[in-house]
Amino acid sequence: MPWPVPAPGVISARAAALFEQSIAGIDARSDNTVATTLTRITELSAQDLYFMQGYLAQQLMPDTATDWLPLHGAEWGVPQAQPTPAGGNVLVTGPAGSPIPAGVVFSAPSQALYTSIAPVTLSAAGTGSLPVVANVAGSAGNLPAGTPMVVVSPVAGLAPQSGVLDANGATGGLDLESVSSWRARILAQIRTQPSGGNYNDYIAWIEAALPGAIGVCPASACGGGSVNVAFVMPGPSVPSAEEIAVVLAYIQSQAPVTAQPNITVNPVTLQPVNFSLQVRPNTVTIQNAALAALALYFQQSAAIGGTIYMSDVDEALAGADGEQYHERLAPLADVVAPSLFTLLTLGTVTFS
Repeated sequence: MPWPVPAPGVISARAAALFEQSIAGIDARSDNTVATTLTRITELSAQDLYFMQGYLAQQLMPDTATDWLPLHGAEWGVPQAQPTPAGGNVLVTGPAGSPIPAGVVFSAPSQALYTSIAPVTLSAAGTGSLPVVANVAGSAGNLPAGTPMVVVSPVAGLAPQSGVLDANGATGGLDLESVSSWRARILAQIRTQPSGGNYNDYIAWIEAALPGAIGVCPASACGGGSVNVAFVMPGPSVPSAEEIAVVLAYIQSQAPVTAQPNITVNPVTLQPVNFSLQVRPNTVTIQNAALAALALYFQQSAAIGGTIYMSDVDEALAGADGEQYHERLAPLADVVAPSLFTLLTLGTVTFS
C-alpha cells in the first residue's frame, strides 16, 4: 500500500486556513502576500517529509523494500544468490599415458571459455576426462552434452586439440538471483520459521544449498525414519550428480541427528506435455502469443508431482494477446505427473 501524500495545494490550503483562523483579516491566499508565501514554504517542507515517510514505509517492509532489501536479507539470513560458473567434463584423446596439466583453456561454439581445474593422465586407450569450469559465471555457461570444445592454445599430449562435453554437459551456471526471487525467499523465511526438521525445513534447506533450486518433500515419501526429497534446477533442468551431492551434504548438516542416515535426495524426472491447438486467427503472431501464454502458465503453475489442469490451460490461452478463438485438440484431459518426483514441462506445440 503506497504511503499517502497530499496533492499539490492541499497542504498550503490547510496552512492558509490556519492563518485565517488565527489572525483576523489576514489574506493567506492571494499572490504576493507574506502569509501566502509562508503557506507555500510550509507545503514544500511538508511534502519533503511526506516523501521521506513514504520512502521509509516502503523500505521498512520486506515485501516492498528496494534499497533496504539487502538489510532484510541479512537480518533473516537470506543473502542474494550470486552468479556461479557452469562446470563439466571435456572428453579428450591423445597418446596413451600423456599427462595433461590443469589450466587447459577450451572455447565453446558460443566463444565462451572454460578452463580445466585438475591435471589428468590419459588412459592406456588414450582417452581422458578433463574437469572444466566456465571462466565467466552465469547461466550462459550451461551447455548440452556433446558440445564441441576447442583448445585455445595447443597443449602437448592432446590429439586432436579439441574435445566434447560428456553426457552431463556443462551445468550449474546461475545468474545473479533476481530481486523477485530473492524477495520471495526472504518472505518465505519470515513466514515459515524453522521447525526442527519438518517438511518445510527440508524444502528450505534444498533452496539454501542451491539458490534457484525448487524442492519438494512430500509427506507420502517420508516415514519410518526415512526422508525423501527432490529438486529441480532453473530451466527447468535435471540436477547433476554434483548438485545432488551438494544438497545432500547441506541437508545432512542441518537435519536432526536421527534422520541423518536415512535421507535420500532424488533427481527429478522431466516429462514434456505436448499440445495440439487450433487458433484463430492462425497467424505466426497469434501462435507465438499462445506459446508465450503456455510457457508462462507452466513456469508459474507446474509443480513437482503436480497436475496440469486443462481448465487453467484454456484460461491462459484465452488471455493470449490477439487470440479470438482456440480449440485444444490434445491433451483432452488433465495431465497428472506419474510420480512424486516428476515435473511436467511444456513439450511441442502444433497448430492447425
